Amino acid sequence: MKATIEMTELETLVLNIISNGDEFDGFATECIENIKENTGISTKVLRGVLSSLLQKKLISQTEYPNGMTAFQLND
Repeated sequence: MKATIEMTELETLVLNIISNGDEFDGFATECIENIKENTGISTKVLRGVLSSLLQKKLISQTEYPNGMTAFQLND
C-alpha cells in the first residue's frame, strides 16, 4: 500500500505541467524555462517547489541533449 503524499497547490500545479510536457527517455519531461513561463512563478519560488518535488521523489532532474536542464516524472 502506497503512502499518501501531501502536496501544496504549487507542487500540484508544477507536477501537472511536467506531466503534460514532452516525452523524453520514455517519461513526461519539461524544462524549467517552460515551467516558469506556464506558471508565472518566480525562479526562486519555482526552484523551491522543484526541490520539494525532488525530495518527495516525484520527479527527477535530467538534461536534454541541448544541455537544457529538465525535470521528468518518476514511475
